[in-house]
Amino acid sequence: MARWEQVIRISREIEERFNISAAVRSNGTLYLSGMTAINDAMEVVGAGNMEAQIQRIYERLQTALAAAGLTLADVVCEVAYTTDIVALGRSAHVRDRCYRQANAAPPAATAVEVPRLYFPEAMIELVATAELRT
Repeated sequence: MARWEQVIRISREIEERFNISAAVRSNGTLYLSGMTAINDAMEVVGAGNMEAQIQRIYERLQTALAAAGLTLADVVCEVAYTTDIVALGRSAHVRDRCYRQANAAPPAATAVEVPRLYFPEAMIELVATAELRT
């Protein structure tokens, strides 16, 4: 169980609605909850468009990392849950571009196809783990 002093709030409204902590620091690691391509009104951005959803997720991920003083260069692992593994593969260049622009090596990664995600229009949810700076 996380302690409040370990929690980094990213979007209080979303975190309170779903009773989650968006980011938790523990033993030199930052654990991030799954991120989908939603906006502040909790609407899916880019419905039916994997590239747009990936772009939005990486924007949200960079915001979350910045709240902990980190960047994409600190991400060590990702797990992508997707409803369309073929579309994810075709759109991988968006992820690659995000890491290149951050001058970061791509992290260890896994992709898993699932029948659906919490938001019906979401095509991808990304869970990331980052190394905290000492």
